[in-house]
Parts: sequence; C-alpha cells; structure tokens
Amino acid sequence: MSIKTSILSSIGQKLLLATSGLIMFLMFLIPHMGGNILFLFGPELFNSYAHHLHKLVPIVIGIEVLMLISITVHMIIGIRVALANKKAASTRHSQKSSAKRSFAARMMPVSGLMIFIFIIKHLLDFTFTQKNQVYIHDEIGYDVYEMVLYRFQDPVHVAFYILFMIAVGFHLSHALQSALQTYGIYVPREGSKIKIASAVIATLMAATFAIIPITAFIR
Repeated sequence: MSIKTSILSSIGQKLLLATSGLIMFLMFLIPHMGGNILFLFGPELFNSYAHHLHKLVPIVIGIEVLMLISITVHMIIGIRVALANKKAASTRHSQKSSAKRSFAARMMPVSGLMIFIFIIKHLLDFTFTQKNQVYIHDEIGYDVYEMVLYRFQDPVHVAFYILFMIAVGFHLSHALQSALQTYGIYVPREGSKIKIASAVIATLMAATFAIIPITAFIR
C-alpha cells in the first residue's frame, strides 16, 4: 500500500484529523488561553506578556506556520470525513447510528466552520490592526490591553464572540474524546470518565475565553 493510499484511507484520515486537531489544541489553544487570562489582571501584566511574546518572533512565526498547516489539513480532512459520513448516512443502519450520536458530534461540521470564520474575524480584529504604542519596561511596545478593551465595548461584538466560544466548546467536547478514540485510548460507553473529562475541559476552556469579552465590556 502506497503512502498516499494509506493517508487517504479511513484510518489514515482519522489519524490526520486527530493529530492536526491535537497540535492546535496543545500548541495554540492552551497557550493562547493562558495568555488571554492575564487580561483579567490589568493592563500592566497583559501588555508585558504581549511585549515579551513579540520578542519571540522567530518562535512565534514557526508556531504560526505549524498552525496554518494544521488548520489546512484539519479542514480538508474534516470536509472529506463529513462528506463520507453524509454519504454513509443514506443506509438504514447508519441512520440509526447517527440518531445515537451526541449533539456535539452531529454539529462538528457546523461548529468547525464557525471556528474557521471566527479565526479570520479574530485576526482582523486583533492581529492585522493598528495598535497604540506605549512604554513597557522602558521599551516601546503596544497597548494591547486598550485595544482589547476598545474592541469589546460593542455589545453585538461581545455577543458574537460568546456565540463562537460556545461553538468552540461543542467542537472540543467531541473532538477530544474522538481523538483519543482514534489513538485507541478511549472506547465509547455511557458514563465514561474520558467522555466526562472531555466535556468538562471543553466547557472550562470555552468559558475562560468567553469571560474576556464580558470583562472588557463591563470595564
């Protein structure tokens, strides 16, 4: 069997989907959440974090390239798997199996699309935008805190972010257990601790991200 055939096989696609997803989860989502939570502690700490992160440009660029590759692979394989599942759902057996799937599992294509739209919106709002300069530790840096504060003064904007964080929560709750199932670590069953842990982790992460726009709006 050729490498291409192995990759495009059902198992190969699931492995690519799980691996690309875990890369984004471990190398972007968790660190990004840890950095964002510093917003709650005021402008000095948050701007200092952003300033030190800016100094690590080569590392940041390397991670961004890896994230771009992971997102591209995840999207392409995700679309292929979704289309294959839709085709398989035409059989009576698959329809019965589909009815037993969780809401988060059935909504994976929708939540995935919503997250992709959110990423573009997020980049336009906070990366490719003008930032005011301030002095940070006697060096010129950017007032990222003020930028975040300004962006979330619009209640519609806040509601938009919260809605998409809900999508992130649903997507993660199924994706984490699905990835572990692909690696043979998790066997689906009612009351599984891994299934419960996946839901708890996803909920906490989504809530942590959502608290940022809410806090900014209140302040």
